[in-house]
Amino acid sequence: MIERETDSNLGAVYKRFFDNGSPDPAGSLLNAGIGLPARRINWWDVQPLWSHPYYALVMVLGEDSGFYRNEDGFQCELSSNTFLLTFPDHKQRYGPAKDQKWGEIYVGFDGDIFKIARKRKILTSECPVWKLENPTIWIERLQELLQVTDSPRKQFRQAIHFFDFLLEMLDAAEPVNSNTAAGDWFVIACQMITADLHHKIDWKKLATSLGMSYHTFRLYFRRRAGISPLQYREKHRFENACNFLMNVHYSCKDIAFVLGFANSDHFSEQFKKRFGMSPLEYRKQHLKK
Repeated sequence: MIERETDSNLGAVYKRFFDNGSPDPAGSLLNAGIGLPARRINWWDVQPLWSHPYYALVMVLGEDSGFYRNEDGFQCELSSNTFLLTFPDHKQRYGPAKDQKWGEIYVGFDGDIFKIARKRKILTSECPVWKLENPTIWIERLQELLQVTDSPRKQFRQAIHFFDFLLEMLDAAEPVNSNTAAGDWFVIACQMITADLHHKIDWKKLATSLGMSYHTFRLYFRRRAGISPLQYREKHRFENACNFLMNVHYSCKDIAFVLGFANSDHFSEQFKKRFGMSPLEYRKQHLKK
């Protein structure tokens, strides 16, 4: 049975092929669907990173572009000839660029065969995005593979066929490199500081991941940025708040939640200290222009 649903963030109509309520622990396809290209209505890049509890294959549809980034600082552009893999409990964010259309065909999967493949680095979050020369052929093959079945034996066989399909597609594809300057710790630090504005940062852990003590990291960061890491994060947070306020669909409560403020009153108080006006006054003033 195919269900139709609307994604409020992208404004796209999705067709869900199936949702498997009894997955096989050895290997199973959990869900699958397709979203028709539609113009998005928000800024994906200021939303927090998120993760699924399972694996997923996402193939991009449409002719416009998008972006991908994850908790490791990897980021790259997405287009109609790219596909990406998500991994359990590994945070990422992907979607269309501003004013671009976005569509996708996706498959969620999990089980021992995929966990073994990840352990042996056959599937790895170090290479999350791939490029295909002729994606149409692979999309058609994938759709043929995603047939609804209630038989446990057929479901497991379907997972094995999907695994074989995925490996074959990876052999035909080329990994997409991150456009992050991998050797520049400062670029990576900036991305880590602003990747998730909803949750607090463990500054010592962040500095350690960059091979520094927090004291050294703070000193070097201030030399490069002219401000402390915390001030840089706060600057980015309020810039994003201003962007959100230009969209009347977002309430102060929504913005406060996404950007990690305790509540809407705290957000309004801090915003007024910084800009000399309340968030709603800022919105009213700037929407008139």
